[in-house]
Amino acid sequence: MLLIERKTGKTYKGAIEQLRQSEILKLKKHSSFEFDWSKTKDYEVFKIFRVGEEEILGLVAILDIPKELRVHLHLIEISKENRGKNKQIENLAACLFAFVCKQSFQKGYGGFVSLFPKTELITYYREQYGFQQIGNQMAIFSEASQSLIDKYL
Repeated sequence: MLLIERKTGKTYKGAIEQLRQSEILKLKKHSSFEFDWSKTKDYEVFKIFRVGEEEILGLVAILDIPKELRVHLHLIEISKENRGKNKQIENLAACLFAFVCKQSFQKGYGGFVSLFPKTELITYYREQYGFQQIGNQMAIFSEASQSLIDKYL
């Protein structure tokens, strides 16, 4: 996957790996993340980073729900310096969303991913990533999931 430096357009190879327990403790002291990631013990947590560097650029916590053939995206957070209009690196959230979709396909769920959105993000998730609103949740399915994987991974 490619991560794009916003100012220069330079690309970097990115990777996503499972977060190690020792890294969770470091995040508590890290000013770039607001959420207390130590509260995600019941979830699989993954980090996105530039290959060859240790800095965590973003995180996602997911829950496998095999009875419903879906992966639930519990939480996603991008480092402060990579959010909003002045972000340094593009595509971090998109890569994490695509990664979760890929996890769904690998588990045999056909790309079915759900999440509980913050109200202000509903339109953005629909337009940017292809999520559909289903009650108080949003979900993405096979074609839209595969599209994200093809585009960002």
